[in-house]
Amino acid sequence: MSRRPPPHIIRRRRVAGLIVLAILVSLIWWAVASIAALFSPAPAAQEAKVTQCAPGTVQVTAFVGDGEKRIPTFDLKTDPALWFTLNNTGTKACTFNAGPKVQIYTIRIGDEVIWSNEQCDREGLKDQKLTLTPGKEEKAVPSPWLKVYSNNSGCGEGQPAALPGTYTFSVTVNGVNSANAETFSID
Repeated sequence: MSRRPPPHIIRRRRVAGLIVLAILVSLIWWAVASIAALFSPAPAAQEAKVTQCAPGTVQVTAFVGDGEKRIPTFDLKTDPALWFTLNNTGTKACTFNAGPKVQIYTIRIGDEVIWSNEQCDREGLKDQKLTLTPGKEEKAVPSPWLKVYSNNSGCGEGQPAALPGTYTFSVTVNGVNSANAETFSID
């Protein structure tokens, strides 16, 4: 006589074994997940959304020099570098479009505009949104002025040369005028 249990008992034992195995796997998975949660950092507080800079919170300052420092006088062989800085005068970080598409450089003698990059080929210029942190100055990439007049046919090489004299440079960035007009001379 065989000591083997009847088939219905074997089936019951197998089903019970599978249920116990499933419960054990679930408990182990739950325990591992719980332990991992204990050692993982708490979810970071959701950062405040950075919004567009409010009117009056961005200050633009114009500069003329060698690209690093201001220089007040240039000889006829040296092209002045033009640039600007942006400063968030508000209390919260904000975004501001300062791309080449919204930068307007203007050079004058007295009240007469002699050069403006609005008369340059502006096709393909893009927007560039920056996040401005309060009190942290952002500097634009300096651009050379070739000491020429601008007109409807362009603003670069091939235009009439500017004469020796005293000039002012100002810039408008995304509708914000520079707080200053930088004075320089060509001798």
